[in-house]
Amino acid sequence: MSQYYTRVHLHFHRKNLNYYIRFGECVFREEFTRREAYEYFPTGEIFCYIRWEKGQFGTKNWHVMVLRAGDETTLMHSIEGIEPGAEVLLDISGSERVYRVFKAIDQIERLKIDCAEVAPWYWIQSHARLYAALDPLVYSEKKHQAWLLEREVKCEKFR
Repeated sequence: MSQYYTRVHLHFHRKNLNYYIRFGECVFREEFTRREAYEYFPTGEIFCYIRWEKGQFGTKNWHVMVLRAGDETTLMHSIEGIEPGAEVLLDISGSERVYRVFKAIDQIERLKIDCAEVAPWYWIQSHARLYAALDPLVYSEKKHQAWLLEREVKCEKFR
C-alpha cells in the first residue's frame, strides 16, 4: 500500500503575505525559492496553516486553519494552497478571533504539549465557541491524558 500525502503551499513575500505552518510535522519539504516551498503531511497528521495578507490599509486577510491530512477514503474540503484537500477542524478569520486562537495555542504549548497531538474534538469545539463569541475552553493535562488513552484504545480495537 502506498503512502498518501497532503501537499501544502508555503509562501513568504516581505511585508505583503505570509503562508506558513504554525505546528505539525511534515515528512518532507520541497523548496523552489527562498520564499516558496511545499510541505508534505502524511494521512492523519494534524497541522495549523496560517495565511496572512496585507492590504492597502493594513491586514487584509488573516486566516488560521487547523487541518487533518487525509487520503482517498477521507471526506476532505477543497482549500486554496492545499492539495488534494484536508479535513477542517478549525477555520477562523479576522484579527480578534485569530488572536484568541493564538492565545489557546500558546496555553497548550506552555503545558509542553505538542499542538499536533491535541484531541481533534478540542479544535472542533474551539471553532464553534469562537464563532459564538466565546473563548476556547482551557486544554488541560488531564484532558490530554484522556485523549491519549482514547486514541490508544481505538488503535488496539483495529489491530
